[in-house]
Amino acid sequence: MSFLLVPAAAYSQCDPPSPAQTAAYERVVKELQNQFRNHPPSGDWQVFDERHSLGKLELSDEYGKIFRVCGDRYDLTFQRGNAARRQRARADSAKAIGDTITTQQHSLVLSTDSVYKEADPGRTGRLAESAVDINVEMNAGNYRVEEPISNRFAASHKTIKVNGAPLALQITLKPDQSGIAARPETVVLLGNWKNNLRTSAKGDKLYHYSYTKGGNLIENLVVTIKAPFDVAEEIVRKVDWQAISNTLTK
Repeated sequence: MSFLLVPAAAYSQCDPPSPAQTAAYERVVKELQNQFRNHPPSGDWQVFDERHSLGKLELSDEYGKIFRVCGDRYDLTFQRGNAARRQRARADSAKAIGDTITTQQHSLVLSTDSVYKEADPGRTGRLAESAVDINVEMNAGNYRVEEPISNRFAASHKTIKVNGAPLALQITLKPDQSGIAARPETVVLLGNWKNNLRTSAKGDKLYHYSYTKGGNLIENLVVTIKAPFDVAEEIVRKVDWQAISNTLTK
């Protein structure tokens, strides 16, 4: 019960937004939709799931909580046509008969949070071939390349050049203790990010963000593309990162 109560406690700490905050959030989300929905990878890909709280924003602490449940995210998933249709059918069938476990497993959403768990480790590999997950966190205080407490470790990571972005990374994560295979992530950071990788006392390898306006509006984005590097590179080339950056508070 204590675990279940944590998200509710975090949610109670969220403050309703001001009109200016809502306008800033909607400006960012609309451009994210414009860029990512209109630039799928080449081939038989389609939007399978999109998650945001456009029009229902509540703001969380600028330095983040264990659970970021206050609407400061945007998530979009592409799936290959046949895979999307099969998975939708499984989810609809499970929902019809009240099978909540199957419904949860096949609702697609792979958590973007650094605690990356799956009941079926093999599903991660299958989804890697048929799904692309784009996850955007807003007003992050840090970006963690590694986080030992959640068993997130990088087999390799390097900075890459992305037009319109001050910092971008290609990361290959190591398999975790539950058997989930190594997986690639391409991360594009927008806002006043610096190439200042450091190691914290807890062993986290992280980039730290310095707010200029106090984090009251949307100052930064961390865009994580979970896909093979060649697919992620295609998305990165197609997206106008400067257009997204222009929506941020400077």
